[in-house]
Parts: sequence; structure tokens; C-alpha cells
Amino acid sequence: MEKKYKEPKVEEMETTINVMYNDNTFSIYTNKPNLQKQLNKIIGEPTKEYKIKRSISGSRWDISLDNKIIISRLILKANVFEL
Repeated sequence: MEKKYKEPKVEEMETTINVMYNDNTFSIYTNKPNLQKQLNKIIGEPTKEYKIKRSISGSRWDISLDNKIIISRLILKANVFEL
């Protein structure tokens, strides 16, 4: 089944990247549909999907800091910074 993403208002779009050293985790959250789709392809299914009814309103990926392959793939291939 194809995932359905909710398009947020432009002023509500966000992407948050956190490095939690105590948990040894790199965490990325976004509510941008195009970036969610891109991250699904590059690093796989998210740790958590936030939904409004049947549409996905945001996704979060938690990646171990020890998983350098996934983190480097994320930085190199995903347009997280929209450069």
C-alpha cells in the first residue's frame, strides 16, 4: 500500500536533527513529504510515523551513532539541508 503524506503549511514545515550522546543516537524528524519519501528510500522505514487520520504528518528516524554507513549515506544523499 502506498503511503499517503499530509502536506503541511509552508510556515509549519520543519526538519530537526538531534545528536543525543547519552543515548548514542542520531535522530532526524521531518514533516516535509518529499524529504520523508527520500529518507525512506535512503535509510529505510522510520522509527516512528506521526499520523493525522490516515495521512502521515511527520516521521522520525533514530540511528545509532555507531552506524556510520547509514549516517554518511544520509548526509551525502539526502537533501536534508536543501542546498
